[in-house]
Amino acid sequence: MNITGISAMVRVCGGLLCWVGLLGMPTTYGQAERRAPVRVNQPSKADSKLPGKQESRQLSPKKVEEALRLLLRADSLQSTQAPIGGPEASGLVMDQTVTKIGHDFYDAFYAGFEAPVGVQDFLVTISERPARGNSALVAVSVNNEDLLEFPLQPRQELVEEAASQAIALAIEYLQTSQEISRQLERGERRTLEVY
Repeated sequence: MNITGISAMVRVCGGLLCWVGLLGMPTTYGQAERRAPVRVNQPSKADSKLPGKQESRQLSPKKVEEALRLLLRADSLQSTQAPIGGPEASGLVMDQTVTKIGHDFYDAFYAGFEAPVGVQDFLVTISERPARGNSALVAVSVNNEDLLEFPLQPRQELVEEAASQAIALAIEYLQTSQEISRQLERGERRTLEVY
């Protein structure tokens, strides 16, 4: 036998010895203790050994009826009280931008925007479409009414200036729509007729 044949046999024997060693290892090596699955309704052995664990008791029908009456009374008292605050989300400013320029505009808009007094239900959406080069086409809509759409360059002072102009326009739109709705409620103004 030459040297290459001997080295091949050593590699084969070494590989076989390795496999034999793996097959001879215990199967629980590196595994946790196996347990039988526990059913939901069946108490386990560990639960029965706990000192504070008791079996659930059936309540008498009289106690169930009394508990239901107390629950209904508490619920009716709670519903008659006036709510402390308004709805959780009375006004939203949504970010539907994609690029860093759009996110910077949204951040500047959100930091400076404050809803006019008395305006509660509104939705301001800031969206973005791709534009040429490194600019972005940003659109601002209030209550699904498009207010403005403009290209925006990635310079911070331009982003802040555009955000302040958009804030002023959005606030003006919200105030105008609130005034029109007040006039309609009082009957001072009639809606436009559509033919």
